[in-house]
Amino acid sequence: MDKTIRRIIFGLIILSFTLFLAGILLFNTLLTGYYFGFFPFLILLLLCVNSAFFIFFYKSLQKSPNQFVRNFMVSTGIKILIYFILVLSYILTSPKTAIPFAITLAVAYITYTAYDLLVMISLLKQRKEIRDQADQLSN
Repeated sequence: MDKTIRRIIFGLIILSFTLFLAGILLFNTLLTGYYFGFFPFLILLLLCVNSAFFIFFYKSLQKSPNQFVRNFMVSTGIKILIYFILVLSYILTSPKTAIPFAITLAVAYITYTAYDLLVMISLLKQRKEIRDQADQLSN
């Protein structure tokens, strides 16, 4: 596995661990009574989904810019669909804890999306710098 993708996935693991600890802390102090047993699995699921999509993003970054944008949009849509199905399934199976679950998922989704955007912008800047250097060398 490429060094860059390992660094990105390590960042996702750190982010997931931080979210898990913050969630446990909040559920044990301010939000007592709102804890739901699926919480640790939710964080693990988000970690796995985001890791898989980052590997896909990174591979598509090696292709043409148009194909990258298309792949990015399609994969983002698929990710949102996965989360929507997850929320719907959870609401149907555990309606008593559906609201804390949905709010937790929303907060985690926003956090992971912010990380996704920061990393993708960084990767795109690196790619542009490499391309600019190659153009300067060819002139």
